[in-house]
Amino acid sequence: MPKFMADHMLGRTCRWMRIMGYDTQYPKCNSDNDILKKCMREDLVLLTRDYEFYKRYPKSVFLNSPDFKAQLKQITEMFPPDPDLFFTRCPECNAILRVVETKTMGEGFDLVKSRFETVKQCPECGKYYWEGSHYYRIRDEINELIKG
Repeated sequence: MPKFMADHMLGRTCRWMRIMGYDTQYPKCNSDNDILKKCMREDLVLLTRDYEFYKRYPKSVFLNSPDFKAQLKQITEMFPPDPDLFFTRCPECNAILRVVETKTMGEGFDLVKSRFETVKQCPECGKYYWEGSHYYRIRDEINELIKG
């Protein structure tokens, strides 16, 4: 599976790609030239809605629609996802999530601790993720998107 760089216009798409297990970076740099250098250096597929930017890099994908669900549909048709990788990456920072015991969670998570023995945690930003109602809603949206 290739690794991706989503340009500045694709923040929402980037987050959903990470949820679906795609290794997707989001630029911290400001210039298109810096983004292209990083893509070349790390052999990333560039995802963009900017046609001029798209033409500057041979490993780029021009996303036809402004709608993030249509963008995800286009991406999943070109690069089919691996369902085993769903919910393995942090949607915020792209790090691989790890399983931790809920007893290690700090204050404010009493309900989560009462319902789960383990959750996933991002080793980079520290956020926690668990299979609550939001998990099932997102999973269903992904499955619907893929089936089409």
